[in-house]
Amino acid sequence: FPVRAPQDEVDELRAEMEEMRDSYLEEEVYQLQELRRELDRSNKNCRILQYRLRKAEQKSLRVAQTGHVDGELLRSLEQDLKVAKDVSVRLHNELESVEDKRSRAEDENELLRQKIIEVEISKQALHNELERTKEVRRRVECSLMLLCRR
Repeated sequence: FPVRAPQDEVDELRAEMEEMRDSYLEEEVYQLQELRRELDRSNKNCRILQYRLRKAEQKSLRVAQTGHVDGELLRSLEQDLKVAKDVSVRLHNELESVEDKRSRAEDENELLRQKIIEVEISKQALHNELERTKEVRRRVECSLMLLCRR
């Protein structure tokens, strides 16, 4: 029956929109969780760096006070510096990775927003067509009733 088809399409589009929204929200939640995990790792690395920096500052103060640098202290400071540089490079790489992921997520979100807008427009067009079809049907039924009365 022709009147039923547009309603079926509207229902199908509505279900499709809800599915897209759910998928979009699930992806958002996953990305947020992943970013939180990366932030936690970065915070841990920062705490380690702060600890090592304080330790190096204390050693530096000892050297400044005594004027004496022993070999063990120098090796320790060099090792701390190497570790700090390695962690700094790793944090920089992680930050770039997070920024890339964020940028891709924003691009994907924009595409999804566009698709939702397109679906909403299609939904409205189908709704308008359904209303026109109902009006034509009503007119045909009225005309048939008038013809039957004659």
